[in-house]
Formats: sequence, C-alpha cells, structure tokens
Amino acid sequence: MTEIYLLDEQQVLHGTISLARLIVAQPEARLAVLAEPRVLSCPSGLHQNQLAELFDKYNLHALPVVDAQGRMVGAVQADHVISFLRDKL
Repeated sequence: MTEIYLLDEQQVLHGTISLARLIVAQPEARLAVLAEPRVLSCPSGLHQNQLAELFDKYNLHALPVVDAQGRMVGAVQADHVISFLRDKL
C-alpha cells in the first residue's frame, strides 16, 4: 500500500494518507480529514537492528525518518531492510 506523507512548510510530518483513499475521496475532501494523524516514524540515528525490529513488529512497507524537530528527512523502504538482513547472514 502506497502512503503519502503530509508535511507542513517546515517539512514537519503531520500525517499520512493512503493513495487508494486519496483516489476514491470526493474532490472537495480536505486532506486533514482524510489523513491518519498517528504516524509511526523513526529518528534519523536509529540503529539498523532496531529499524529491522520495527519493520517486523508492525509489518511495515515503509517508514518515514524524522530529525529531532520532527522534520521528515527521508523514508526507509522494506526492501532496504531486507537487503540489510540478507547482508547480515
């Protein structure tokens, strides 16, 4: 499932919305209403082992990465985590 991250002008992460939900929404629907405000994210300095545990625990496809101010600085995809785990074997 593809997620769209909602950011403000300072790039602070405020929510997510699935692409599927956005596509079927009424044209006048506000993103703030459609969005899921509870967003699982990880800090930019998180160790790869802890990151892999989050992907496993929550069955994630992607995870936004935020700095200390909550600004989104990137996202980790599941295939990155799988590659990391394969390299450990």
